[in-house]
Amino acid sequence: MAGSNYISGVQTWTFEETSLGLAAVIISYLILVLKILPSFMKNRQPLHLKKTLLFYNIFQVFFSFYAVFLYTRYIMRHGLIITRCPKGEDLQVVITEIMPYFLAKHLDLLDTVFFVLRKKDNQVTFLHVFHHALMVTWAWFYRFYHPTDHFVVVGLINSFVHVLMYAYYGISSLGPDYAKYVWWKKHLTKVQLIQFILVEASLYFQQKLTPCPIPSLFHYFSVSSIASFFILFMNFYLKSYFSKSKKKTPEKGVEKNDMFVCAIKSK
Repeated sequence: MAGSNYISGVQTWTFEETSLGLAAVIISYLILVLKILPSFMKNRQPLHLKKTLLFYNIFQVFFSFYAVFLYTRYIMRHGLIITRCPKGEDLQVVITEIMPYFLAKHLDLLDTVFFVLRKKDNQVTFLHVFHHALMVTWAWFYRFYHPTDHFVVVGLINSFVHVLMYAYYGISSLGPDYAKYVWWKKHLTKVQLIQFILVEASLYFQQKLTPCPIPSLFHYFSVSSIASFFILFMNFYLKSYFSKSKKKTPEKGVEKNDMFVCAIKSK
């Protein structure tokens, strides 16, 4: 697809081209996880996918760690608040560096696919689907429409959280005998919420202090996206852990906690 839009000397996709490609991905994702796969699994037993999930989670841990390495290196070179304005070939290098994060947001969509195949329908919530879809939307616009290193700190924070999240899932997939090694799962919810606060701070100061801010509409979309995540996740957290009406056994409590961890996995 040949774009006629230019950012700092680099040819990019137009808004219309980006929106069209994004729409194809989002619509395909929604149809697959909300219509096709549920219909396919309707009269079938849930798939266990133990080995598949173990491999998937291990891969996600290493891929996320690779992103952490990339963006830590970038920040060490250019600072937490990036004040340079890459152009031409330099911006092409930036595009290459942000590509792993772009791919990761699409790979995360498999979370929903595995939930449906395992008939974990209670985990395919509005929060889960909305979060994944919005992260893919964000990724498409910063990769194809307005490539920038503006979100490197965001990518670092989110990728670090993903290392923890998928490590938890990987260990948990080994069975109950390994439950003692994930005692720290109760802290993951707090880490996720803290993540949103740090990301909001990064977005604000990056936009305020850089000599080459991103378009205001793009900035406010990013800020409002994270704000919506924080509100939705905090609401889910409070309902899950502090609802006065809930009455459950310790076993059910663990199940509810696992459901929350599934819901907050970011993407």
